[in-house]
Order: sequence, then C-alpha cells, then structure tokens
Amino acid sequence: MNIHLRKIEDHEVPLFRREMRSAFEQGVLDRFGTLDAAPIPPENEVDEALKDPQFDVFIITAGGERAGGTIIKKEGGGRYSLDLLFIFKEFLNKKIGTRAWQAIESHYPDAVVWETFTPYFERRNIHFYLHKCHFRIVEFYSEFHREEQDLTEEFKDVKSSGFFRFEKIMDHSKEPR
Repeated sequence: MNIHLRKIEDHEVPLFRREMRSAFEQGVLDRFGTLDAAPIPPENEVDEALKDPQFDVFIITAGGERAGGTIIKKEGGGRYSLDLLFIFKEFLNKKIGTRAWQAIESHYPDAVVWETFTPYFERRNIHFYLHKCHFRIVEFYSEFHREEQDLTEEFKDVKSSGFFRFEKIMDHSKEPR
C-alpha cells in the first residue's frame, strides 16, 4: 500500500481537527475509560501550526485513502519536531504508521535530529517510537522532574501523569553538541 504525505488544504482543516481529536481520544479511552482522565491535544494547535511557516501540516494517505495526519515543526539547524502523528484506528496494525514515518524522514532529508513527546500511558506509541522508528528516550517528565522550568506551558498539565521526550539522531557525525 502506497503511503503519501499531502499538504493540508484550507477546506480540510475542520475535518483534520476532528480526526486528530478522535485518534487521540481513542488512546485515552482505551487506557482510562473516560476522556476526563488525561488531556487531548487542543484544536487550536492545528490553527497555530497552519499560521506559522515553521510548521508543515500533512494528511497521510494509504492507498489513496485518508489514513491519518501529522504536524512537523522545523526548528532550524537540522532539528525537527514531530509535534503530532496519528493514524486512524482502522489502519492500525498494518504498518501504516511505520511507513508514514519513513515518508516523513524521506520528506526531510536534511534532518539531523528529530524530537517528539508521548505520555507514559501510551504504551503503543512508546513501542512505535522506540522499536519501529528507532528513537531513544532522552527524558521523562513527571512530578519528580528536576527542572520544572524546562516544561513548556502545554506540558505542565501532564507533568503529574508522566511524559517521555524522544530523540532520533539521523547522522551521528552531525550530532549537535
């Protein structure tokens, strides 16, 4: 099945927001049984990304069908942040996520370092980032985190529930010091 990244079009934004929320809500429901147990990515995240030239927002297609989406931030100096990546439930366990990640890597050949975050309870995501995408865990945010000021506002709410920060070095000879 062919995987493609397609830049989102303005008329697709409301649907993208709904799809994103649905995908993230499913993980929370699977773990906690209620949506009150953990925060969901805010809808305004998509709007902010669309206004900022540092961000790229893509629809992920598999075999021509919408299969998910992603938001990538270009940090500069070969650093990129995978801000969001979601695959629809009906496409899980079909290697779509892994192929989508490979398409993302191919789209950004100048990437030296990738960064992403995921909550500790998202065991499926942790497995995906570690074993399928070859990221490494570089930090764990929790109520015991040594430096609260390191957390951006969006992560302060989830600090008590635990959050991993991942990095992937694409070319160790170019690794930032």
